[in-house]
Amino acid sequence: MHTIYDNPLPSGWLEEPLGTLVETKRGCTWTKEQERDRPAEGTIPVIRIPNIKSSLDLKDLLHIYGLSADQRTSSAVTKGWTLMVGSNGNPKRIGDSVLMEEDREMIFASFLFALRPKLGETKISDEFVACWLHGHRIHEFVSETSQMTTGLANISWSACRKLPVRFPKHNEEQTRIAETLKAADDHIRALELQIRTAERVKKSLLQAFPPSPKHGMGIQLSRVADISSGFTMGRDLAGHDTIEVGYLTVVNVLEGRVDFSNLSTAEVKLNEIERYGLREGDILMTEGGDRDKVGRGSIWLGQVPRVVCQNHIFRVRLSIDKVLPWFMHYLLQTYSAKRYFFGRAKQSNNLCTINSREMRQFELPTLTTKEQEPWVDRLRAADEVIAAIESQLTAALRVKQSLLQNLLTGRIRLKG
Repeated sequence: MHTIYDNPLPSGWLEEPLGTLVETKRGCTWTKEQERDRPAEGTIPVIRIPNIKSSLDLKDLLHIYGLSADQRTSSAVTKGWTLMVGSNGNPKRIGDSVLMEEDREMIFASFLFALRPKLGETKISDEFVACWLHGHRIHEFVSETSQMTTGLANISWSACRKLPVRFPKHNEEQTRIAETLKAADDHIRALELQIRTAERVKKSLLQAFPPSPKHGMGIQLSRVADISSGFTMGRDLAGHDTIEVGYLTVVNVLEGRVDFSNLSTAEVKLNEIERYGLREGDILMTEGGDRDKVGRGSIWLGQVPRVVCQNHIFRVRLSIDKVLPWFMHYLLQTYSAKRYFFGRAKQSNNLCTINSREMRQFELPTLTTKEQEPWVDRLRAADEVIAAIESQLTAALRVKQSLLQNLLTGRIRLKG
């Protein structure tokens, strides 16, 4: 058994196996022919794995036709049940769960696993059980003890039912804990809503952004930038003075940002640093990948010293008296730019690529740098708002994890 608690049982708390406290049930099965993508007479909406997130997401519901009354009753979504991901190709999803806070005219799918306090069980509340299941060590145990069959991880109830549940004797303390955690969740959801709102503002700005012109109507990238590829891995460097540098691959260059979480290092010739080294303001663009990812890019801000890029990335060094790097950074995020690269990508060996000729012929709007500045200012302001809220969200998630670990173990007590 994994170590679930690292503190003594608090005074005024109880500890019992999960299986003695709750009852369980599985969801409904159906055939493909019974599925409908919209409500119709005789159908009922079904909650599936995609609907189980940090909260219940009802945006993408499937509707099932022809279920019997017994099927509807046995898999009904009713208040007090917690729906948990019970089967999935990704073991880390096993244990994700959401409490049903009200009765709904819905059913839930068989890949979900439902549990609630046993009828007549007054020692523990459904809200507290739902909170307890969100504890990091609990979720980790549920996920790691899942069993793989035919490519699917399945919850092991025989293991999970033995999990020791700690809970306050008094329901009032359970309620205080659940309400505190719900307040934390509400704050997190409010921040997530703010981020989505800010992202919609940015999307609107990008839709109004000066588009990449049709062929012959703008200025070709090759006329305002030096375009080159990075270095090739696997060369014989024997006999050369070398230096170890960070290097970026296609997986590091995302739309609108560079990801440093898995930055690799490589040896390059000492005299190649000037040729391949990145400078602040360079634009990095991907040469290949999925068709809709070709040509994605971001500005390089010099976040890491001595960095180069591999040969599947184009380095675009702009003449800043003609094109502002930040303007190019945002232009690549527009629909017109994506359409250009999507339409010119060539498929080969399950990979789409764009050649340097097509890259050089990409056309930019004929705006002066003075005319470019307002667009840059607006979009950078939008990005700064998004980043600020994301920072708040990260902090709120850390607070939530701390609350889960401390309140659900009794390490910190909430007084009435």
